[in-house]
Amino acid sequence: MDQPLPDTDLVVATPERVSFDYQVAGLGTRAIAQILDLLILTGVLMGLYFAAVAVGAAGFDVVAYLIAIIGSFVIIFGYFWTCEAFWSGQTVGKKVFRLRAVGDRGEPMTFVQAGIRNVVRIVDFLPYAYGVGFVVLFINGKGKRLGDLAAGTIVVKDSDHVMLWQLPGGRPPAPPAPPPVAGLGQPAPVNAPPPPLTYTPQPSAFAPATAEEMKLRRLDPELRRFVTSYARRRPGLPLHLRAQLAGMVQANLNAAAPDVFAQNGPLAALDYLADLERASGAPMPPSP
Repeated sequence: MDQPLPDTDLVVATPERVSFDYQVAGLGTRAIAQILDLLILTGVLMGLYFAAVAVGAAGFDVVAYLIAIIGSFVIIFGYFWTCEAFWSGQTVGKKVFRLRAVGDRGEPMTFVQAGIRNVVRIVDFLPYAYGVGFVVLFINGKGKRLGDLAAGTIVVKDSDHVMLWQLPGGRPPAPPAPPPVAGLGQPAPVNAPPPPLTYTPQPSAFAPATAEEMKLRRLDPELRRFVTSYARRRPGLPLHLRAQLAGMVQANLNAAAPDVFAQNGPLAALDYLADLERASGAPMPPSP
């Protein structure tokens, strides 16, 4: 029932000639996610109304009325607006059911788009229980309510995550076997010459950091580790897997390399950071 038809899939072509396939969220899943969000809002609003009743009982009826009316508006629209703007197009309900609101081209939703989408929710809700929104959704045939049409957004199903270690040959190499110990089944070498001493110069701790190193140091540690692993694995990765990996962290890539991301998309931004990593030769930051 909830499976969308093939013509409701969203296909986005990037400048790298890579196509991202997003499955448009079905009505059933969106409704269940919305119910979960409404339950959360109901609990918060009940706390607000109890506070308003307490203020009214203290003799401040006008203040209690303002708290109930203005507070309800701020909570309802602030919840959806804030969550979708700062949580990559997701509310709690969307995150639980693996849904996400994105732009029409598959890009992360902006703060302004989140605002437009949720202000128009007032009209979508009319006359009751998203009546207008359901009608518009069925008429346009693209899974968009009126707020999505106004903001240029669409709700899609989150793609499955692919970890670097799950790719072919992506597991870290096994640690080298320890050298044989004398007396444990193998004879110790007799009069074996000591290994030659070698010296490998190390970079000075006081050497000025290059521009690439400074840019990489400003990255989020998790993204830095991801870019470092990707840079090592990139020569053996097919293009569609590279594109899928870039799509997994596109919000972080947009923040780390906004110019490259805006001009050429997430894969170009990831390759740009990987090139910086290889050019810098800096060690990968330790795991927390």
